[in-house]
Amino acid sequence: MTHSASTSGGGTEAKAAVSAAAPGQPATPSVLDVDLDRLRAMGAEELLEFAFTTFGRRAAIGTSLQKTGIAMIDLASRLATPWRVFFIDTLLNHQETYDLLKEVERRYGTPVERFRPSGESVEWLYKTFGQHAHYFNRQLCCRTRKAIPLQEALETLDVWISGLRGDQSSHRADTAAKAEVIQTERGRDVLKLNPLLDWTEQQLEAYSREHDLPHNRLYDYVSQYGERYTVIGCVHCHVPVKEGFDKRMGKFPWEQGSKECGIHEKGGGI
Repeated sequence: MTHSASTSGGGTEAKAAVSAAAPGQPATPSVLDVDLDRLRAMGAEELLEFAFTTFGRRAAIGTSLQKTGIAMIDLASRLATPWRVFFIDTLLNHQETYDLLKEVERRYGTPVERFRPSGESVEWLYKTFGQHAHYFNRQLCCRTRKAIPLQEALETLDVWISGLRGDQSSHRADTAAKAEVIQTERGRDVLKLNPLLDWTEQQLEAYSREHDLPHNRLYDYVSQYGERYTVIGCVHCHVPVKEGFDKRMGKFPWEQGSKECGIHEKGGGI
């Protein structure tokens, strides 16, 4: 399913994480009823089970198909409850990323919903800044291609499951939480979960190997100078870097600082 921007089961802890609904209220709770402290103490599998058992189709994994996102998809596929996943398609991804998306759909038998910028918004961006808008106003380009489509996705959700990890950057370690309530630009409350926030890169790699998870083939690329991709996104804004460089250096390589696209209010980019 593509969008353009212009249940059963559940463990005792998951059930206890939501306040009981008053008589006459709908079965699906408000995100304001959840016990955030209890959710923050849960492991990744339990958080995913809570989200999909409690909120059903109003919960979804949002992924750019990095390794963390694939691991969450794999964990969700092992639950005894339906689950949902979406992808923000900036229309500037590598072909290897689109190939991975199809591979994920085939392996897990679940469609990956796609939210993308409208043709009108991209045309306005090009007319205003040219076809290389990402160099002249990168923040606006990210907003047009990522942040606005994300807002459209969030209008279909009560729970957004994100792939942030604390060890990806000091900015994320300092600002992201495993569970928090955020507000969309339209003022709706959404529960945001980061189930793998406390996973290390070593844990992620071990899980990926153990379960033979699909991955972006660009991670296998090595240039004649030993450069590798450590983070993958839009073609123009992510480059391979030499071993020993900071892993975030290949993202917006002409910039300094937190290296974030702004898709998250806290914890940085997707």
